[in-house]
Amino acid sequence: MLEDNPELAEVVRSLVEVFPDGVDDDDYHPLLVILSDVLSERNLGVAVHAAFGLDPHVARNEAADARTGNKPSRRGIEDLRSRMTAKGWSIVEDEN
Repeated sequence: MLEDNPELAEVVRSLVEVFPDGVDDDDYHPLLVILSDVLSERNLGVAVHAAFGLDPHVARNEAADARTGNKPSRRGIEDLRSRMTAKGWSIVEDEN
């Protein structure tokens, strides 16, 4: 999957670079919202699985919940986005 999709491979590479020790619980849901802005639902699951070894189906469901029902605070999302950008995250275009 990643070898056929260089944009998705770049997202995964960037995630591993930004979160070398994995994503912690406090950043997980804000990250899902950030990823939802740049990835399709399917690709979000693939990226989270490839970068962190998490279940792609669970990640997709949790991303949907984070975008609608249990949305993290706007401040939390923006703080994480700023920290990610400071660590080299530059993916902002819609990769759907």
